[in-house]
Amino acid sequence: MILGKCPYCEGSVLSIKTVAQGKKVKLYTCENAKKEHDDSEQFVFTADSTCTFRVYSNTFLRWNKRSFSENEMKKLLNDGQTTIRLHGRKGTGEYFKYVIPSLEYGVSILWDEEVTQEDED
Repeated sequence: MILGKCPYCEGSVLSIKTVAQGKKVKLYTCENAKKEHDDSEQFVFTADSTCTFRVYSNTFLRWNKRSFSENEMKKLLNDGQTTIRLHGRKGTGEYFKYVIPSLEYGVSILWDEEVTQEDED
């Protein structure tokens, strides 16, 4: 499924079901970010890859967010940012943060920016 245009190369960002570390997840990847297993079983970009945009749906798991949804990825690609809901260590408190594309990590949380009430919707 095509979710939008890549923020770096204007290629299509696709949603692909895959397995990462033994868990079923969705991978949001630019069509130009091709990877393969090398001789040591590491997942590396191919010689013909022209982009590196890749985000796994479980990328925010350490902040108790189970999945970065296709709708959140679509909003990120269309608007250049999106708002996500994160939870405290014990899963009790919740808070909202902006997420933007990141060349190095795929996406980054803007920890220093406060989310306004109308941005949460």
